[in-house]
Amino acid sequence: MAQVLAELRLLNDRSVLRIARAYVRELAALAGLADDDCDALAWAVEAACEDVVEHAFDPGESSPLTIAAELTPSALTIAIRERGLPFDPAQVPSYGAPPAEDAAPPRARAHLWGQIHMAVDKAHWINHGAEGMELRLCKARPREHSPAVPAASGGVPAPHDEPRAPEQTYAVRRLQPWEAIGVSQVVYRAYGHSYPSPDMYYSDRIVQLNETGELVSVVAVDESGTVAGHYALERPGLGPIAEAGQAVVAPAHRERGLMERMHACLLEEGQRLGLRGICVQPVTAHPCSQRVQEEFGGRVCGVSLGVWPALAFKQIGEEVHPRRSTLMLYFNYLRPPEPATVHVPAHHRTMVERIYANLGGSVECRPGRAPRGYGKVSGSYLKTFRLATLAVRQIGIDTTSEIRRAREDLVGTAGAEAVLLELPLAQPGAAALCEAAEADGFFFGGIGPCFAAAGDVLRLQYLAVPVDSGRLEIFSPFGKELLAYVDAECERVGRGRAPSRP
Repeated sequence: MAQVLAELRLLNDRSVLRIARAYVRELAALAGLADDDCDALAWAVEAACEDVVEHAFDPGESSPLTIAAELTPSALTIAIRERGLPFDPAQVPSYGAPPAEDAAPPRARAHLWGQIHMAVDKAHWINHGAEGMELRLCKARPREHSPAVPAASGGVPAPHDEPRAPEQTYAVRRLQPWEAIGVSQVVYRAYGHSYPSPDMYYSDRIVQLNETGELVSVVAVDESGTVAGHYALERPGLGPIAEAGQAVVAPAHRERGLMERMHACLLEEGQRLGLRGICVQPVTAHPCSQRVQEEFGGRVCGVSLGVWPALAFKQIGEEVHPRRSTLMLYFNYLRPPEPATVHVPAHHRTMVERIYANLGGSVECRPGRAPRGYGKVSGSYLKTFRLATLAVRQIGIDTTSEIRRAREDLVGTAGAEAVLLELPLAQPGAAALCEAAEADGFFFGGIGPCFAAAGDVLRLQYLAVPVDSGRLEIFSPFGKELLAYVDAECERVGRGRAPSRP
């Protein structure tokens, strides 16, 4: 639970707003933020306060601003509260390029709010009606400083303090709306505030995503009606495949086969929805979730080094690297796969054939040809997790330079520590594009079955930080073979080489 560490009340006067900057700097130091993050947050708070003073009050109107600081193990949040002129943030024009000197005030204000959003990890307004407006600016804390939360919070029970639930019968079924808050509570009990999917801490979001079909949640419920576990199919685009994730069992109910039962229920839901397959990205801090995938027919097809923030596991163990987690990629076909024709460089052909054999499908590898025409690349960036994904939709003569520019912007400007790159293997230009990307520091990560509109993708990745893969827990023999290959490719292109495996 977040703590309100301190509150600062200031008059809505520009001359006193420098106090807000000093206040935020001290709080950022307490939260263990890096100097750059401290500067960015302090600037964002002061700039937001100046904008509120200028636009929320009539000239000469006197009213206080309240600045409150909340601290959790994962983030520092600054809440700016004011009771001025009602304001609809949705009506501010879209953020864009810097305004011209003679730009109209709405355009200039939009640019300012764009800068404020870029300075923090999360920013949003809350309308409290007659109580005024609240702006919340959130900055993620480094993992190594998470324990520094003052003890007054009451905290999360240490693993040894969590009593085991009595042996009982559990029901495994689809989530009911009133159980969503129970899912959030299970996530908290299992991970504290370290879970990287923020939606799981908001019960209303869980309900909404299930209503739209973007999330298909199943739960394990104990005899008292309390949620003991959660597992879901994630379908953000409602496409032909889904990712199974958000898998968690409360510490008091572990080692009772609940994960296996929920996974079986999800496979049934996938069949009912007519999906082609389900992918899963289990962690490598422990082999349990990988074993579950193997038992239910999932097969390894990829390794993603350092793509996710480190997680704090209770009663299981810690990720071996303090900054980044490594995930395996598993895929389970719900319909027999069609023979695949893929275009890959000669040096990857043997491993690609090995991956398809492990998946139970047949493949014909072709060398491909130089791309023609112009390409199309889409991208996304999870700023809090410093993870970017670039998906090539159409390979063209400009795609190599487009990927390079995007990678430079994401790593050099936005601060991405890991970039995933997906190349459509059905397109003949994939082989040449793979070699060009490898010359730019991307390295082999595996195959994504059915990830593209017209078939499978080749997954490459780029690391801006070193990742230690030497003590990862890998369950399957082929998973170990694939990790060794990815390690060797990482070394070959010279990106973030992990220490040698024992």
